[in-house]
Amino acid sequence: MKLITAIRTFCLLLCMALTMPSHALSYDDIQARGVIAIAVYNDFPPYSFKDENGNAAGIDVELAKALAKGLDVALDLRWMTPDETVEDDMRNYLWKGMNLTSEDGQRVKADVMLRVPYDREFAMKRDDIGHPAHELVHMFAPYQQERWLMAYDAAKLDRPKTAARFMYHPVGVEVDTVPQFFVTTAYGGRFREKSRTYPSTPEAFQALNDGEVSIVMGTASQLEWLHHNNKNPQANEHLTELAFPLLGRSEWELGIAVHSNYRQLAYALEDIVMAHINNGDFVRWGEKFGVDFQLPERFRPEPEVTNEEAIAQTP
Repeated sequence: MKLITAIRTFCLLLCMALTMPSHALSYDDIQARGVIAIAVYNDFPPYSFKDENGNAAGIDVELAKALAKGLDVALDLRWMTPDETVEDDMRNYLWKGMNLTSEDGQRVKADVMLRVPYDREFAMKRDDIGHPAHELVHMFAPYQQERWLMAYDAAKLDRPKTAARFMYHPVGVEVDTVPQFFVTTAYGGRFREKSRTYPSTPEAFQALNDGEVSIVMGTASQLEWLHHNNKNPQANEHLTELAFPLLGRSEWELGIAVHSNYRQLAYALEDIVMAHINNGDFVRWGEKFGVDFQLPERFRPEPEVTNEEAIAQTP
């Protein structure tokens, strides 16, 4: 009887193991398995995308490869389709998992997620009833400082210096982004008539090439990559800084996230990130994709002080 009970218990546990979603793994589990699953955003150049040969490419792909190499394990890239918010993405790919499965039949989940906000206010955010909103996620290792930028058609207008230009020239923005909110609501909606919304920044940039809009607002890295790879011989687009009132935060940091239970993994990954910051790899990865990669300010080298400046600063 005990043998039969043991067999039934074993079968029940086996069935549960087969039907439960695969969970993110700890540092020791990853070392034992020899593979780390890292989630990057799908079709999101210059960070993570498939090149013309179908190979994974981008700054975050380079980082993912470096993290796997630093742990001496194989890399399993998990391509993320963005949900409505980054909170949804972290839930879907780090701690809960998605209901849908990948092409190989596995539950879509990852050990690590790249390109998440590194911000104390965001990390300490509370939900509607006062509980920590991100208690299941640990965010760490900021590796990029992103900012807003603007591309404009220099054949149609001079470099925009004020937001007033948006009242007279059509502006392309990506849907559900800060720039879209700005051009549709700022200053009582005065720019709304000239705003044009597109599914992505690359599509807005293409509209700039096609003459549909005169200005595009977007993240600096994406616009720099698009500018670098613009093959339109008639293109006359230029880039300029964008720092208008009411636009909100002009710069923000991006980093890495893991499940909050796996701090040992986070410490190991943070050491790898710091090594590649110190040896200049992030800047080189940016150059590879035509991006003026901005490290978080705390990691930037101190500006050199001339003798004249040193004398002037001497009390």
